Amino acid sequence: MISTKPASGRGIIIITIMIAMILMMLPLPEQLRLFRPEFVLMVLMYWVMALPRRVSVGFAWVVGVLMDIMMGGALGVTAFSYALVIFLTARFHLQLRQYPVWQQALIILSLVLLIHIIAVIMSPQSASWYMWLPAVTSMILWPINYALLRNIRRSFHVS
Repeated sequence: MISTKPASGRGIIIITIMIAMILMMLPLPEQLRLFRPEFVLMVLMYWVMALPRRVSVGFAWVVGVLMDIMMGGALGVTAFSYALVIFLTARFHLQLRQYPVWQQALIILSLVLLIHIIAVIMSPQSASWYMWLPAVTSMILWPINYALLRNIRRSFHVS
């Protein structure tokens, strides 16, 4: 029997996060490595703003642990950072959705910077002005990320 219930889209959400993880793993030249945006966090933030009941703090924590394992960082630092940012995004998702994309991009800047500050505090990294670079590139790429994921969500009827 054919079901008339629309697809929930859980697979699409997981696939977009996996693609973002692959983008984080791609090797870059030494000069561009410092500019790598936080692809995974941007995808997680989009999904929690669009569908807060589908992407939770626990889901972000699991994705963060996977990122810690894949990137070879201190276990739990990225997980804690992602969980904190997703909690804040979920808490204020109704307000964030009302902002124009350029204001959302400024919020992305501050939240990605927060992740890097947490990484400096919780691991033996040294703080330098380089920690601004991923936040700035994430802010610049947010409108593209937003438009792309919104089109994916609408095309595949993710709800």
